[in-house]
Amino acid sequence: MTGLVGNVSIPAYSGSNVAWAGEVIGSTDGAGIFSEVNLEPKRITAHYDVSKQFLNQDSNSAEEMLRRDIVNALAEKLEKTILGKEAGSTTQPAGMFATAPTIKGVPTYKSIVNIETALEVANVTGNKVFIVNPSAKGVLKTTEKATGTAKYLMEGDELDGYKVLTSNSVAKALQTGADEAGVVFGAFNDYVIGQWGGIDLTVDPYTQAANGKVRVVINAYFDAKPRRAASFVTASVK
Repeated sequence: MTGLVGNVSIPAYSGSNVAWAGEVIGSTDGAGIFSEVNLEPKRITAHYDVSKQFLNQDSNSAEEMLRRDIVNALAEKLEKTILGKEAGSTTQPAGMFATAPTIKGVPTYKSIVNIETALEVANVTGNKVFIVNPSAKGVLKTTEKATGTAKYLMEGDELDGYKVLTSNSVAKALQTGADEAGVVFGAFNDYVIGQWGGIDLTVDPYTQAANGKVRVVINAYFDAKPRRAASFVTASVK
């Protein structure tokens, strides 16, 4: 969600309920429960100093390279935060692994099915995918479904028929022994990233002028939360 102004509340609804009743028996209240997911702007910032000589040598391509690098850095920071293990605060969103996964350890076909079942029990629909740390991918691709079958938990880019995406941003060094890598299964249409304004670049030609440099200050404002917590399950493997 882009172009946000002020704090934003996104409504969530648990769903309506109906019940059987006799011919002349009064109906029951079928209203679901309304709740809200609140998004508040949180600042991502940095500054870097660029030599004036570098800018003067090829100003157009240099500027384009720097802009592209800034956008990539912001996207990577968001991804690492969302798929990370840091607790949420007033200055940054919570990572999906802020709470240690309860499905953990050496993976089995049953444990993979348990991950999928958790979303099915919660009636989660939509395009569900796995996102895994590369270390977890290595474990899943070399663990057999059953001994001697030469059938592995993950084959190709699928895990039990679901698409698998891989990212170094997914948390690792999980659990007490810090020896497990993260796995997320979810319907990511239920995850909201909000952005306030655009990417603000302030060019400061004075602070580093004596050193022949221009300082560029970056500010951007984001927040990220699941619209429905039940749409995501985390696990860890070793």
